[in-house]
Amino acid sequence: MSQAGYKTIFAIATPPGRSAIAVIRISGPLASKAPALFGAACPLAGQFSVARLVLDQRVIDQVILLFMQAPFSSTGEDVCEIHCHGSRAVIDALLARLGTKDDFLMAKPGEFTHRSFMNGKMDLSSVEGLADLIEAETATQLHQAWAQIDGALRAPVMAWRGELVEIAAQLEALIDFADEDLPDAVESALRTSTGDLRLALASHLDDGGAGELVRDGVTIAFIGPVNAGKSTILNGLAGRAAAIVSDEAGTTRDIIQIRLDLGGVPATILDTAGIRDESGKIEAEGIRRSVEAAGFAKLVLVILDGSDPAWPAARDKIDQLTGQPKFYILNKADQGLAAPSASASDEMMAISAKNPADIEKLIAKLAKLLVPINHADTSVIITRQRHRHAMQEAHDALSRALGHDFQDAPEMAAEDFRVAAVALGRITGEIDVEELLGSIFSAFCIGK
Repeated sequence: MSQAGYKTIFAIATPPGRSAIAVIRISGPLASKAPALFGAACPLAGQFSVARLVLDQRVIDQVILLFMQAPFSSTGEDVCEIHCHGSRAVIDALLARLGTKDDFLMAKPGEFTHRSFMNGKMDLSSVEGLADLIEAETATQLHQAWAQIDGALRAPVMAWRGELVEIAAQLEALIDFADEDLPDAVESALRTSTGDLRLALASHLDDGGAGELVRDGVTIAFIGPVNAGKSTILNGLAGRAAAIVSDEAGTTRDIIQIRLDLGGVPATILDTAGIRDESGKIEAEGIRRSVEAAGFAKLVLVILDGSDPAWPAARDKIDQLTGQPKFYILNKADQGLAAPSASASDEMMAISAKNPADIEKLIAKLAKLLVPINHADTSVIITRQRHRHAMQEAHDALSRALGHDFQDAPEMAAEDFRVAAVALGRITGEIDVEELLGSIFSAFCIGK
């Protein structure tokens, strides 16, 4: 889009608060005029300069100025950056001065990135990748975000869309020349291409939700009888005393949570109140919350006292409380297991919460349970439900297209190809997506 008629926006692009350096970003037709508001000259395009910024004949700061001329900037517009000291007084003075000019406006959340998208600097999937990069907590999330930015999703989607357009064009030609029969070889080639395209979509859809798992994280609920060692295991996973540990039954009465990196997947671990028949009102409320938390968890980790011969009965009782996927831990292996053979089950492992090596084995096991594939594999390209829904819609449209007679009803097949192309276009923003843009860009911080 042209810079003409657009306001020049500005915002701090670094976290607020005291720091060594802060960056104020300015984008728009008057970006090059911003340094003059402080008695400084704007550097040449693509260059830095050192300048003292002055306001009311008083020095505000000595800064580094950078100027990038449209369209060779991150937003596709003229961009000026002021790299100043991260003093609250300096930042406030600079932002206040910019805010006094009618043609300069404080940027809204995500507005810089929105302009990058509108000026063709980024497609919608790259914008989402940037948002994921900013929010990344684990190395796997970081790598997945950069893959998204670099086109791991965009490249195949654009290729598929190009194939759809080509196939649809051939069918459109058939509609225009309806009196001529479609050669068998041509129809066979079209059906083969369509089938291959559908299979490609299906292979990516059949990924176990791995990308969304990495991006969104998971919740694991600890549940089990009192004094089975849930809090001790939680503290072992956290590497600190996150929960009170006591021999007194019913110590944990509210839900305690920690964050953990499990094979690159951010996990929220919930330690819940112990399950038992006799309890006071407060503890009973804690047990009710335990069962409720288990109902929302991706995985329920059932902690049992393996030294207690009654652990099978405790397991059966918990099985009746929640139907979520479960993995069983026989704790207190150092005290001797009441049923040693049980530890050989694929759904159960025996540990001692007091043994750091056993805690490491538990972390590895949880990662294996939650991470169904190797996430370093670049074949995982779906990272949001939005992507999945669009690709599923395209896949279903291609299935319908293959069910039509290309000779007698080419227009029906052509419509399904159009539906598939539109669905894929929504992933990258190749079609009108104004309603979608609002929800995506509003999630960014002000300086982005």
